[in-house]
Amino acid sequence: MNKQRRVPETDKRLHAFGTPNQRGLFKWVILFMFMFGVGMTWDAANAYGEGLELSVNAQKAWDTVLNKADASTKRSLLRAYESTGEWKTQEGLWQQKIKQLHKANADELVKLRKAIRETDAAKLTTLQKSLEDTQARYEPLFNLYRSLNQQLSAAKAVQNKEWRAALHAQAETLKPLVKLAREDLRTRKANLAEARKQKNAEIKRLRTLLNAATAVKKQIQTAQKKVSLARERYSNALRSFKQTLKKGDPARTLTALYSLAAAAEKWASARQTIYTLEQKISEIYDKVGQEVSNRPK
Repeated sequence: MNKQRRVPETDKRLHAFGTPNQRGLFKWVILFMFMFGVGMTWDAANAYGEGLELSVNAQKAWDTVLNKADASTKRSLLRAYESTGEWKTQEGLWQQKIKQLHKANADELVKLRKAIRETDAAKLTTLQKSLEDTQARYEPLFNLYRSLNQQLSAAKAVQNKEWRAALHAQAETLKPLVKLAREDLRTRKANLAEARKQKNAEIKRLRTLLNAATAVKKQIQTAQKKVSLARERYSNALRSFKQTLKKGDPARTLTALYSLAAAAEKWASARQTIYTLEQKISEIYDKVGQEVSNRPK
């Protein structure tokens, strides 16, 4: 009688999950879930500790405090620890966003100032060239009329009636043309002067709109002082937290951690205030940019 082959317990358990192919797939699923779980745990650990700048010894002291704490205190410690890390992360993100927006605003200000200086530049160039071309076109007429008048004066001096009459007739013929030419030039000069006046007024108006950002910049200076105070408060709270950690008292550590979390929140909020003010500057620059763009070319 053939002996029945003994099936290992491991194979029996795997057999319960289906065919060999199905069991192979199941193994991969288990492996994937394990790796995903490890990744989630690693991310969570990073979230808890991010921004707290704990040394190896401080981290060991933290672990000791957690092990000594009861379940309720441990949960509170972890929540406060996580909250602190999140606020510190937010502070760093706001700082980066402020840096980017501040640079964008500075670049935009340079462009706007250049655009304001060049207000109506094309229009003024056209009017100026038109005036110069018209003057050049009328110059031969003015020279001829001037020459005839000079000759007429000479003819009067020598009392040459025929010469004087001929010159007078020519001068009278040119006189209305010269009058029209002079009126044309006066009109063109007046148009150029008015365009310059309008340009100066428009530049003044645009610069007034642009200068609205000055008040906001002063607010940013005040807000930056608050950021410095908040950073100092956070540093002091962090130092106190690390010192409390060494004593290994969960309750006192939790109190210190609450203070640290509050300091981190104040720091992040102060940064956010500056970003909001930078946004106001950006809005002012956008408004001025639209005014410049809408000017007739």
